[in-house]
Amino acid sequence: MKLEYVRMGTRLRSWWHHFFIERIRASRILTPIVVATLFSACVTSDYQGDGKLVNHGPFAAKDRYVLDLGPVDLARTGKYIYTMGNLPGDRFAIGLEIVEAEPNRSTGNRPPHSGRIRLLLETSNHEIVVSEDSDLKSWIWSFGRGDLKSFLYRTGEEYWVSSKDGTSHTVHVGVRTDEGWGTFFSPRPDIKYQLTLEVLEAHAQPRPTRLLLKGGGWK
Repeated sequence: MKLEYVRMGTRLRSWWHHFFIERIRASRILTPIVVATLFSACVTSDYQGDGKLVNHGPFAAKDRYVLDLGPVDLARTGKYIYTMGNLPGDRFAIGLEIVEAEPNRSTGNRPPHSGRIRLLLETSNHEIVVSEDSDLKSWIWSFGRGDLKSFLYRTGEEYWVSSKDGTSHTVHVGVRTDEGWGTFFSPRPDIKYQLTLEVLEAHAQPRPTRLLLKGGGWK
């Protein structure tokens, strides 16, 4: 009886050993497939146009899509024209990414964002989506504490409305085609766009600057 118990225990251990070996082999096969699938989801896009569109994947909390249209020289007046098509259907913000001379600390210590910019976004049918003409110091300054990079963008006009249940919500004024409001818009994938950026007044203390579109994310 004792010998039979040992034989049964040996067969049981052998079965568990075989089971775990097969699981390890399966995980070694599946892991590269999963990683490759996630990676391909982050870099593939049907985007057509200027710049480079990066997809950070479905797990990105914000700025899932970032379209980098390249450098902009704020030290001199000039005009830049870009074409874009097959953009993802998420809401985007058009803005300037500026590399500051020192890390950002607090909202009360804003870097000298001087100069004046005109931004115009139109569809291929000449419908105006975004139209902004203002000093950079009036653009909203977005940054991470201790980060060298700032992101400047514009919002449109809005006002608050109170409801009978005590809640309140904002109402956007002057919303244009494709929900254009400030430098925000929601592109249609089957529409081509032309974006024009014009430096009307040069920046007195220019820093390295790039024109970006940011949008998407699960938040």
